Amino acid sequence: MQAGTNVLDFCAGGGGKSLAMAARGANVSAYDIKTERMGDLPERATRAGAKIDILGALPGALSKFDLVLCDAPCSGSGSWRRSPDGKWTLTEPGLEQLQAIQLDVIQTAQEYVNQSGHLAYATCSILQEENEDIVEGFRRLNPEWVVSEIKRWRPTEGADGFFLAIMKRA
Repeated sequence: MQAGTNVLDFCAGGGGKSLAMAARGANVSAYDIKTERMGDLPERATRAGAKIDILGALPGALSKFDLVLCDAPCSGSGSWRRSPDGKWTLTEPGLEQLQAIQLDVIQTAQEYVNQSGHLAYATCSILQEENEDIVEGFRRLNPEWVVSEIKRWRPTEGADGFFLAIMKRA
């Protein structure tokens, strides 16, 4: 990412990714459907000396970004070594509900990517159902999007598992 890139952190949560991108010189707007998750972000941004535009609602239809990052809600299966109870509480209906949310997140977020921009879909899951299957489902609905990169981090000694797909319009 280059300095000056206009980024929408679509599932901002506490804002860690927003802060990291702002530290790299990006112009960051942060949004989360549950605005209370971003409650500490103004103070964290001030401490970091970062300027982050914290959105209380989705931006207007004409707002377009160079990069929209969707760190979607997920099972957290990539971090089960730290929180092993998660593997005992995830059910098939729960996974199906997460998949519906994930597809809705990426489907909504793509509307805010400018014509030459990128859409990044990420989870802290290692489950194909939350990762490749969601990306493929999204692409079936939106064939103009192509995957330019997929990266998967497996849980290893001292690390969590993550997934990232970067897409752009064909």
